[in-house]
This record gives sequence, C-alpha cells and structure tokens, in this order.
Amino acid sequence: MNVFLFLIAGYETTSTALACATYILALYPHEQIKLQEEIDRSPLSDANELEQLDLFIKEVLRMYSIPISFVNRLCLNDTIVCNQHISKGDIIQPDIYSIHYNSELWGPHDPYEFYPDRHRDKQRSPMAFMAFGNGPRNCVGKRFALLEMKLFLVNLLRKYTVLKSRKLESHFNIRELTLITPDEVWIRLEKRTQTVSNSES
Repeated sequence: MNVFLFLIAGYETTSTALACATYILALYPHEQIKLQEEIDRSPLSDANELEQLDLFIKEVLRMYSIPISFVNRLCLNDTIVCNQHISKGDIIQPDIYSIHYNSELWGPHDPYEFYPDRHRDKQRSPMAFMAFGNGPRNCVGKRFALLEMKLFLVNLLRKYTVLKSRKLESHFNIRELTLITPDEVWIRLEKRTQTVSNSES
C-alpha cells in the first residue's frame, strides 16, 4: 500500500504542487531572485539545506494545499472540542483551507499574500500547517515529496528564469475534487547566462 502511495498518489500531488510553484515564481520575481542567489551558492547535493527554498515551498503548500480531503481522522473516544460533542467512531475532517488562511495563526502579514518568511516563526502551533496532515499518521510520502520538489526547483532555477506569459493571469482557476488542481499554468522560461555556483567553480 505504501508503494502505491509513493508512486501513484505522490506523482499527482507533487506535480500539482510544482505547477503552483512555477505560477508563484512567475508572479513574484523578487522571490525567484532570492532563490536563485541561494541556489547559485550551493551544490545540488545541498538541496535539503537551502533555507529560502524550504520557506518558499512551505508557503506554496500553505496557500495551495493539494490533498484537501485526505486528512481524515477516526475519533477513538467520546470527546468535546469547542463545546461540540464528537462521538467515538466519528470521522473528522479538518478544514485545511480555513486553517491555512487564518490570520490569527498566520499573521501579522496578510495570509492571502505570498510571504515565505512567515514560516520563520518558531512559536506558531505545529498544527497550523496541514499540507501533509499532522501527528503519527501524517503523509507517508512527505519527505520524498519535499525532496522531489526541491530537486526539481533547484535544477529549474539554476538553468532558467520563470517569467509571465501573455496568458498568465493574476490568479488561476482551481478545480476542487479529491485534490485541488489548476486548470492550466502558462509561463515562459528564459535561459540564464550564468548558472555555475561558487562551490562548483
């Protein structure tokens, strides 16, 4: 079952997250420049150590949480949460969108604005970020998915700059089924002239 999740479920979610990431790169060139500067200073093997890239991916996943209906939990005991009785055996599905756009959790900067540095806050509740679920049964492919995204973006941004295309709107249409997916993302790629990092020169 875990192999299926890695190869099938992981493919769709990661590719969708990367589509959202390229959209953000085209929309926020100043964030892209920060990523390229960090990437140019580091070899590919350090992809997991790139702080700005990590913040960028977390913010993409906060704003565009892909598996909106996968984070279900079974209540093991009768309990009361916020004066609401939950019976043993009930299935609970958190509203990830409302959590990820809650200004009390993600302020003081507007949660509807793309701002990666908000993830530097170490005092924020760990339950505020639900892109991979939470607790002992969070997404089994979390580390694999993050590594895939980091390696793809490092390779992309080392060689190219992502630009707006004429068809790119200030927002894109999202389809919500089991996963959220953009209808389409139109971008342009411009080859960079200098891409060799200091550590490799």
